[in-house]
Amino acid sequence: MLNRLGIKVIAASTDPEAGARKTISDSKLSFPVGFGITEADIAAIGSVQSERKGLAITQPAEFILRPGGEVAASLYATTQVGRMGPREVAVFVKDCM
Repeated sequence: MLNRLGIKVIAASTDPEAGARKTISDSKLSFPVGFGITEADIAAIGSVQSERKGLAITQPAEFILRPGGEVAASLYATTQVGRMGPREVAVFVKDCM
């Protein structure tokens, strides 16, 4: 669906390379995933770190970028509820960009 609209997906992970590669493999991801995101990177995109079950985690941050790199939409979440799904992204791009 996203490919037909010319939408490219990329992701970034705080995991080291081995952890990111395992996630890519286990989840059968077909898009690029960067790894080793630092605390400075997290702050630069406006995300936050918190704790869940005694482990430090980075809260998700999602962005839709215009072709020139301008942020068209962003979403910051503390749970899976309300996260961007492929359908929502496709509708937004078709209706708003």
